[in-house]
Amino acid sequence: MELMLKEVIKYNGVNNIHEIWPNLQVYTSGGVAFEPYEKSFNALLGKPITVIDTYLASEGFLAFQNRPETTAMKLVTDNGVYFEFVPFEPDYINPDGSLCQDAPVLRLDQVEENVDYVLLISTVSGAWRYLIGDTIAFTDVSKAEIKITGRTKFFLNVVGSQLSVNKMNQAIQELEKQFSIKLPEFTVSANKENGEFYHVWHLGVNEKGIIENEKLAQALDENLKAANKNYRVARSKALKGVKVYTIPLDLFYEWSGANKKKGGQVKMEKVMDEEKYTSFRDFVKSHL
Repeated sequence: MELMLKEVIKYNGVNNIHEIWPNLQVYTSGGVAFEPYEKSFNALLGKPITVIDTYLASEGFLAFQNRPETTAMKLVTDNGVYFEFVPFEPDYINPDGSLCQDAPVLRLDQVEENVDYVLLISTVSGAWRYLIGDTIAFTDVSKAEIKITGRTKFFLNVVGSQLSVNKMNQAIQELEKQFSIKLPEFTVSANKENGEFYHVWHLGVNEKGIIENEKLAQALDENLKAANKNYRVARSKALKGVKVYTIPLDLFYEWSGANKKKGGQVKMEKVMDEEKYTSFRDFVKSHL
C-alpha cells in the first residue's frame, strides 16, 4: 500500500495522498503488524486517519480491532476457529520455527498478559493444530485482545540473545524517535568474523544524508540491551558487537522480487541465517 500511495503521489506531483483523495478517512490493514510501518505510512498523509487493524489468513478470520481506544485486536472465538497457545521459549522452538513435540500447549483460559505465545488453530474446515507462524501476546485476557509480536522463524538466538521480532521492532522504533528517521524495513543476521559473533543489521532508508552507521549501531545496541535482558547478557559474553548498514529502502522490495516473493502479502525476512544473509549481502553490493 505504501508503494502504491507513493506512486500515486509521484505521478500527480503532489505532496501527500489527501491532495488526490481528500475524503480518505479510514484505512483497514492486515497481513502484517501495522505498527512498524506507522511512521512511514503517516508521512504520506495530509491529515490523520483512522486505522483499523485486522488479523486474517486463508485458514480463517482470527482477530480484529473493535475498540478505538486500543490498537489491540480481539480474537474471534465464535466463528469456527479453536485457539491454542504455546509459550514462545527457546526450549520449545526448533531452528526452522517449528515446535518441539514436548512443547506445552495452553487453552485461552490459561494464558497470561504480556507473554509471547506461538499461535495454533484448529478449524471447522479441517485444519488441525495448524501453526500459523505468528507469535502473539495478550494485552487484555478478559477481552481476549492480542497484538502480533512476530514470526516463529524470525527469532535470533545465536549465542543466547533471544531476540524476537517484537523486541527488534521496539528497538528500531526507538531508533526512529532518537534520530527522527523512518525505518520501515530491516533485516539482521548473526555472523562470525575472526572467531567472534556479531549481529549485522541492514536498515532500509529513503532519507539522504542519513546518520553515520556507527552512531546507529551504538544506539541500536543500547536499545536492545534495554529491551531484552538476555541480549544484554549475550553482549557481555559471546556476542562481540553490532554492525549497521543503511541501504535504499527499495532494495528490500527488489530482493523480494528477485526471489519471486514480491507482493502485499510478503513478509520481509527480519532474521536471516548465514547462507541467506550472504546472498542478500552480495545482492545489495551488486545494486549499490
